[in-house]
Amino acid sequence: MPESVLAGPLARGSFDGVAATAERPPLAFTSRVGQGVNTGQAWDLAAGAPLGPPIPDFPADRADWAFGVPAGSPTVAWTHRDRLHVHDLGTGRDVTLDAHPDLLGLAVHHGRAAVVAVFGPASDAEVAVWDALTGDRLAGFHLWLGHGSAVDRRLLHATPATGPLVALTGDSATTLLDLERGEEIAAVPTAAGTLVPSPDGLVLVCPTPDDLGVHGLDGARIASLSVPAPVDQTAAALVDGHLLVAAVLRDAPDTLFAWNTAAPAPSHRVKLPAPANDLALAPDGTLLAATDTALYTARPHGNR
Repeated sequence: MPESVLAGPLARGSFDGVAATAERPPLAFTSRVGQGVNTGQAWDLAAGAPLGPPIPDFPADRADWAFGVPAGSPTVAWTHRDRLHVHDLGTGRDVTLDAHPDLLGLAVHHGRAAVVAVFGPASDAEVAVWDALTGDRLAGFHLWLGHGSAVDRRLLHATPATGPLVALTGDSATTLLDLERGEEIAAVPTAAGTLVPSPDGLVLVCPTPDDLGVHGLDGARIASLSVPAPVDQTAAALVDGHLLVAAVLRDAPDTLFAWNTAAPAPSHRVKLPAPANDLALAPDGTLLAATDTALYTARPHGNR
């Protein structure tokens, strides 16, 4: 029987999206819906406090921004009014580009922090890569996305562990792109919810109607996690050598379950006061849930 864990509010308000760093220090970034203006905010999870001032005119939609540590410094990229903005939280440096992509991600391109953008249409999608510090264009190539568009998909990364790799996931398949080679290097015939480092290397966490599958980048299933009911959103992190996973129940979005993938059964159950809009797992084991009433945190695997 999963152990019940309480979630507490880190901040009150309406939060649409949340993301966390893949490696320590444990930092997070949120998009928040406000009265008249939406904001983006970085968080120091060890201190339980905001990190720096909020960013005004920040997109609420999670597809319009990306956060991570591509090369030594936490970085957030977002789109606003046909411009692509990149902000280095460590140095305060800003870069603005004339672009409004359909999807955003972060990567490491030959050792440099990079912003990745995907533009539709599906038959001739374009992938562009810019230096996150200078705005210089580093790479670009075209991609066929089949019978769909970039708008229907998500771009997954977990910098710096993912390096030059990003995963483009849709309803039924996941494509792995190597940005330095400028090409697709693999395709997994299932939709991934998360790309994350693990004890087995980079893996994809893929929700199915029957379970949660953990797959290698070659598509091979490494683990199967049992679910009490179909799940929707997922989050995952490598914490103290263990791959931890969390997911929201599709028909009860205020109920989360957490797994240590060393065992197939869920270890913890987290009940939220409101449905989750987005999830993230930080490298210290902190689970974050963005909701319409608050940004909630829980520690389903104890203090680490």
